[in-house]
Amino acid sequence: MHIHNSRIDSHVHFFTVADLQRVSQELPYTLPQPHPLSGYLDQLIDSGITPALVNNVHLSILPDSENIFTSFSELAALQARNPARYGAIRLVGTIVADPEYANAQRLAHPQVVGIRIVLHDAKPESVDPQAYSTLPWQALYQRLRQDQHVHIYAQEAETNLRVLRQLPEHLRVVIDHLGSCRSERGAQEPAYGELLAEAKRRGNVWFKGPGYRTAIDAEAVVPFVARIAKDVGVERLMLEATDAPHVGADHSGRRYAQHFCLKSAFEFVELLAELAHQPAAASAPMLLRSAAKTLFPAL
Repeated sequence: MHIHNSRIDSHVHFFTVADLQRVSQELPYTLPQPHPLSGYLDQLIDSGITPALVNNVHLSILPDSENIFTSFSELAALQARNPARYGAIRLVGTIVADPEYANAQRLAHPQVVGIRIVLHDAKPESVDPQAYSTLPWQALYQRLRQDQHVHIYAQEAETNLRVLRQLPEHLRVVIDHLGSCRSERGAQEPAYGELLAEAKRRGNVWFKGPGYRTAIDAEAVVPFVARIAKDVGVERLMLEATDAPHVGADHSGRRYAQHFCLKSAFEFVELLAELAHQPAAASAPMLLRSAAKTLFPAL
């Protein structure tokens, strides 16, 4: 299925050799190959796809988000050199949610759309009840513009919920990977229902794809998409994303990069949207990008 000639990639990571040289922590997977912005854009454009908007999201293995600001400058240089090829592309970024790093100057950059809290596979009980409500965190939230959001990534629904409940209720929030990377627990998991109920109550929480970290099998992801559409609203979904370069592995040890490339990641979300549109009672394009203009005003 082919829905759009243009694409929105609401979640991708750009980094260079120099960025990877700054990785100091031990990783549970092989250090990824560099994934530069220019190579990504050229791959899409040369395949006939126009990237309308791209969100460069903080990569958790990096100590900060300087790579995101570098990508802004890189695209500006590409556009100056070849406006016909790159001029229509809009690039935004989601930087690390660190009260010291995400200062007023960095958050004031017009291309910064939010901050990202990363918890990976943290268990719910590991989340301190005041971890994200201390004075430094409160000051960080006050620095956010009204159009910026807090992006939460945790693999367990209850972990996402425990973080969400600590955030001021006026903040816009994006929950990564549809709120759960535990498809074996099903979309009827009690904690998942509580997460969706809290999102519905707040009225300013969105759920983002691409969905393959919930399950590599698109059919297994359909119940999660359908439940979000039913319980929270289809306008709160943003499936169109690649999470390139597909770092890491699922819970069975299958490396995402062995299953997905840039093209097949877009194909996955299109298939997911097509499979889910009847259970979700919404069109496939709505499931893919209904939240795009709200989350990314640059569109």
